[in-house]
Amino acid sequence: MKQYERAIEDYNQALDADSDYAHAYNNRGLAYKALKQYGKAIADYTKAIELDSQYVSPRTGRGGAYHALGRYEKAVEDYTKAIELDPQYVFSFNGRGSTYYALGQYDKAAADYTEAIALEPGDAEYYNNRGLAYGKLEQYEEAIRDFSRAIELNPKFKKAYLNRAGMLRATGDVKRAAADEAAAAAL
Repeated sequence: MKQYERAIEDYNQALDADSDYAHAYNNRGLAYKALKQYGKAIADYTKAIELDSQYVSPRTGRGGAYHALGRYEKAVEDYTKAIELDPQYVFSFNGRGSTYYALGQYDKAAADYTEAIALEPGDAEYYNNRGLAYGKLEQYEEAIRDFSRAIELNPKFKKAYLNRAGMLRATGDVKRAAADEAAAAAL
């Protein structure tokens, strides 16, 4: 907590020296977002975008702040613009996927997580997220496969074990579900 407050003070000084420093606004926005001061984060991200309309990070950050406030349509707009600016920026796909998931648009969420996986196939979180979307779509085998891949990539990923257990129970495989629950409890 203190580190973010200190960072904000440092960015305040940087902005006192150069009020057109887009990266300082973006980074201060990140600190505000970490402190759950979403209104201040959105203001800083917006200023960074005004200073540099091609800067992707503040659009993704602002999307995350809008998501946290439940302003999902605004979040989707920011993530989509970020993807248009840089289709290789994995955080925009993951963030938009999470927002689509929150909106109950699980097919779109799964598609965005698939894009995130294509960009960073070694990230267990993206497989876990897509597995959740597949579960909501009742595509249980695909969900189990994704949770299994997440566990392969990160054997200490407790949520992936619990999520896979839920999907295994949904398919009637109570024995394997219990094993996953025990593995999660041991972590």
